[in-house]
Amino acid sequence: MDRAWVSAVVLALVLPCTSVSQPLQVTFRWSPEGNAVGAFLPGEFNGWGPNIGGFIAPGAVSAMTYDADMDQWLYSAPLMVGETFQYKVHLHYSADGSEYAWISDPLNDRVNPADNNNSVVTITDPMVFQLAPRTGMNGQIREVLAGVFSSAPISSITLEINGEAMDGMPFLSSSGVFRYAFPEAAACSAHLRLTAVTTSGRSVVAEVGQRPPQVVDRPRPAGVVDGVTFDNAAPTSATLSLYAPGKCFVHAIGDFNDWQPGEDYLMYRDAVSPDSVHWWLTVEGLTGETAYQYLIDGQLRIADPFSRKLLDPVHDQHITAATYPDLMPYPHGMTQGMVSVIMPPREPFIWTPFEPVTQGELVIYELLIRDFLGKHDFSTLSDTLGYLERLGINAIELMPVAEFGGNLNWGYQPQFPLAVDKYYGPAEDLKRFVDEAHKRGIAVILDVVYNHVDLPSPLITLYGATDENPWINVPARHPYNVFFDINHEDSFIREWLHRANAYWLTEFNVDGFRFDLSKGFTQVDTRDDAGRWGAYDVSRVAILKDMAARIWFVNPEAYVILEHFAADREERELAGFGMDRGLPGMMVWNNVHQPYGEAVMGYHIGGKSDLSRSYFGAGGRGWSHPHTISYMESHDEQWLMYQIRRYGACERASFGGSFCDPGRDDNFGTYNTRHLGTALERMKLAGVFFFLLPGPRMMWQFGELGYGYGDRGEQCLRPSRCPPTAPERTGSKPIRWDYRNDPLRARLYDFYGAILGLRHDQAVFRDPTTDVTLQVKSSVKSFVLRRGGTEVRVVGNFDIEAQPNPIALAEGNGYWYEYVSGDSLRSSGALPELAPGEYRIYSNVRMGAAPDGVVSVGYSAEVEIASIPTAVEVYPNPFLNEVRFEATVPVGMSVKLEIYDMVGRRVALLVDRYVQAGRHRWLFAPDGYPAGAYIYRMRAADRVTGGTLTLMQ
Repeated sequence: MDRAWVSAVVLALVLPCTSVSQPLQVTFRWSPEGNAVGAFLPGEFNGWGPNIGGFIAPGAVSAMTYDADMDQWLYSAPLMVGETFQYKVHLHYSADGSEYAWISDPLNDRVNPADNNNSVVTITDPMVFQLAPRTGMNGQIREVLAGVFSSAPISSITLEINGEAMDGMPFLSSSGVFRYAFPEAAACSAHLRLTAVTTSGRSVVAEVGQRPPQVVDRPRPAGVVDGVTFDNAAPTSATLSLYAPGKCFVHAIGDFNDWQPGEDYLMYRDAVSPDSVHWWLTVEGLTGETAYQYLIDGQLRIADPFSRKLLDPVHDQHITAATYPDLMPYPHGMTQGMVSVIMPPREPFIWTPFEPVTQGELVIYELLIRDFLGKHDFSTLSDTLGYLERLGINAIELMPVAEFGGNLNWGYQPQFPLAVDKYYGPAEDLKRFVDEAHKRGIAVILDVVYNHVDLPSPLITLYGATDENPWINVPARHPYNVFFDINHEDSFIREWLHRANAYWLTEFNVDGFRFDLSKGFTQVDTRDDAGRWGAYDVSRVAILKDMAARIWFVNPEAYVILEHFAADREERELAGFGMDRGLPGMMVWNNVHQPYGEAVMGYHIGGKSDLSRSYFGAGGRGWSHPHTISYMESHDEQWLMYQIRRYGACERASFGGSFCDPGRDDNFGTYNTRHLGTALERMKLAGVFFFLLPGPRMMWQFGELGYGYGDRGEQCLRPSRCPPTAPERTGSKPIRWDYRNDPLRARLYDFYGAILGLRHDQAVFRDPTTDVTLQVKSSVKSFVLRRGGTEVRVVGNFDIEAQPNPIALAEGNGYWYEYVSGDSLRSSGALPELAPGEYRIYSNVRMGAAPDGVVSVGYSAEVEIASIPTAVEVYPNPFLNEVRFEATVPVGMSVKLEIYDMVGRRVALLVDRYVQAGRHRWLFAPDGYPAGAYIYRMRAADRVTGGTLTLMQ
């Protein structure tokens, strides 16, 4: 139920109250809202709850009782006439009361600001208390409630609305609550006057609200659209427009009128029909950024649904001047809630000419600015473009940057889709980033979130979070929704999203969009049938085609990418849409995380490591056009490196099984995928079988450095398989630019850069017309590429044991060239067997060779022995108070030094980080530890050494 609006209440007693002080039974009400499971009324009359540190236990004497007939929480108490009491409403959001909130009484506007805004009530006899209208979705009054209390019986009650008396007044309830339901909903805003008369002749009058002003109907000027429209001939003049059918009147409030809803700022009504109403007003004298809101029916303050900049009363204070210089301050004390900002026209941005690559050539780098950069701003992101350019990607997909909830957010909690979130810096810095990316041949794709929306979006606040709101679905139509599901069949919603897409394309020159959860753009109720949600949906297909057509009207080459995962028939139809008219067609996300994860971990049971789906064409998904964006990792998937190092396989002969023994991962005499160096080599192997297949590809940030491992799970993603110390799935993750200083990880970056360069230079790896033959189901995988006279044969051993090389280089075909080793070959027989993790790229034309030092086929941790300290100096040993560890580190590397007791429990972690080359010392000073033997263990890169310590008494 919507919270009722209450303004000043005037009480007038026709006859004086009795002079004898006596108690009067008074009932307090609270209207249910949100997800509160219980309500209390702590105050001076019940010991404030009682509460302990703000907590009130369930069942306390202040507990309110829910009345289902009135849909109200009630609390009654005898209070002395003539006395004044302070109180508050206390809400429980959990059954045990551990989650709670204290609020001022929303049905009583009398508070004491000097004492925590406690609500205040003075007891009179008779009295009318908490007179309030109850409104529906459109703000129309459905009923009026009030507490009417008297020591003498009430003989009559009269209710007037805007001066007109209502007939048929009901009797009071047993709790003294008057309730009048209107036969038909009354005006949106109204002046209410209630008069109660007792049998003893005393009367009391209470008033609340205001009469709605006289609205003027007038068509909007030509060219005005919802949001802010500037007058080109008068740049200090702008017209505000709000689409809001069903509302009685709207005021524009803001810096231009000191936030006061005067008569001059009552907006005109342009009502084409009852369900198509725009409110508009031209504001003059604008000289810079100007804050504003809409005040609906004198009650509800909202920001503009088409806002391009917002001010947040809570979260802006945590945005530093380094991130957003000269951020406009929030108008505290003048208003509340999110505030829109009129952005004055700027000189047009001069864009660098740019031609993005075709869809089939895309190599996308997906990144979340928050977890990619410590400074988390567009300006710093521009400075990293050299790093990404050298890697060889040609597109960047930014996780959502439109205004979202809070600051530390993935961006999938959308609120205003046309506003750049200030946590990432000014909008002009985003423009500069896009232009700098284009200068380097890199397209920019925005991840946008149109399936759902969250408070305080005007889509919810304007008509309420109920099933009567035409813009949202309550409940949601599909089982995977979060926040408030959007009704994409509504005409306003479709126009709202078209406007948003066009804005990003034109104002920021982005090259396309990735639509999050596009399968949710449906009105078919599939909550109880997830399979039906993925089935062909006529309405959803029409919505997405219309959206794509509108995008291509603005930019015919824009990328339209769907996170869809629906029926293959539906995805194919969407992918092919518009291609008969020369338009590019849509693309769909193609998740191949599981098969690549199984392959790099060394498991090949039941065909789970079959990589064929990563190719769009025959032998893979069987599509005729390259519109499937394959990815091994994304923000939704666990890092492959984490999986390898946590769950990867070992050589079977070592431990008698296919799984590694975590307690023996320091055994270097066997092939162990969990070793850092070996795991990184297997990531290179995966990269060969991922990036060298034709079709669009996507990688997730820091995958090129082998991100995703930590003993404490700090880089874990899946909650069900993460240590309890791991961050939440959407929580902030460690930013590991220090990985670039690790030679082993740097080689993975260099290798990815090399094979992406190979893909760029050789059309056979990216041309969708390349003939592809796949053999990628078993542990030894291979594929053959043919284009014109070029032939490439790629093979890799994903097993953990050596395997025969199945590739045959037939005699008579001239020389073959092997990219990994740089060898020239002329072979008529079998090639040497493949070591575990070994990969080869054979071609009948010279394509160069992999850079020196980036490949260590069949890697063992012993390869880097020369660069790893073989011992650590320990002294004194035995020791009394402290023991010192010293080691010389020849090159920068990761070092970890731990102390264990004799039963295997870790008692100290002295270092666990990347250290620079040089001499290092670490101290162990146990305090309160029992005397006896302890074990120290030091890991430098992937070499482990250790010994025994003796703590003396």
